[in-house]
Amino acid sequence: MGKEGSLGYQMMKALQGVFRPGHSSREDRKHGRTQYIRGISTMRSMVADVFGFGRWIHSTYLEVRSLAQVTPEMAQAYVAELVRRDVSGGRIGRVTATLRKLDVACRRAGVFAADAPQLLPLAGKGGMTGFHSDPRPVPYSEADADRIVAHVKERDPQVGMLLELMQLAGLRVSEAAFLRNSDIDPEAMTITLKGAVNHTKGGRPRQITIAREKRPILVALMELGSRHPGGHVFTSRRSLASRARGWVRKACEASGIEPLGTHGLRKTFATQEFCEMMAAGMGEKGSVRMVARQLGHYRTSVVKQSYLNPDVIPSAGEEP
Repeated sequence: MGKEGSLGYQMMKALQGVFRPGHSSREDRKHGRTQYIRGISTMRSMVADVFGFGRWIHSTYLEVRSLAQVTPEMAQAYVAELVRRDVSGGRIGRVTATLRKLDVACRRAGVFAADAPQLLPLAGKGGMTGFHSDPRPVPYSEADADRIVAHVKERDPQVGMLLELMQLAGLRVSEAAFLRNSDIDPEAMTITLKGAVNHTKGGRPRQITIAREKRPILVALMELGSRHPGGHVFTSRRSLASRARGWVRKACEASGIEPLGTHGLRKTFATQEFCEMMAAGMGEKGSVRMVARQLGHYRTSVVKQSYLNPDVIPSAGEEP
């Protein structure tokens, strides 16, 4: 490592040059001031992204030591590598936004020449198109989900418990990682997410009802949280989602299961919930509505298109 520090450190310092907290990003967009980073959480996420990018460059391009040596070819190869690893579309979209912000920061700092090619040009200027999470409503089967959880639990008990929680309650991986024991009520059989503190999407609160026979799992999660500062169920929370994705990929490879990422467990939960509600006589519309509420989605169309296996929906084959 040179006197400048690691590549990730150099990238972080460049981003600090465009970090201006305390103002509205909405107002910035209205007035064309898109060069700044306003949110503290956004800055934190972007720093994590550039450190990942820096580590990848260090392992792939051994001769690169300075930020000024980073090229558009490296940025595009890194995004292609994330696609190859089956990283979620949402995360890839975040990384591309970070690399474009890094480009702006480097130009302002004089690291890149003003007329140098952009690290990641926008799609309209010959760059890569946007990335979106796969909308296919394909869940793991219940048996495959159980095999994945069991495989991971043997090798990384904390991640295995996280995945079991996702399968149990349909939580997003970030929601599961930041769960606290105070969010769990084993008597009412509920998990209550209060919003941004639980890393819910859009900061929206919701309450998930859990089947009574799963009470021992809720009790075990509460006991874990009671051992940790702040009552958080899991430790190393900021790296936990990445670890979980890696373990799911390895478990699928080892077990011959089609990899659907951690989000596949959320889809398994949705499909199981729908089938149980249909069996209880709620009807298709009522069942979809209840699943949407459990998942934290306002639109039932999103649930049908992206979460429920078409094979279990009576109207899936009907013409619209």
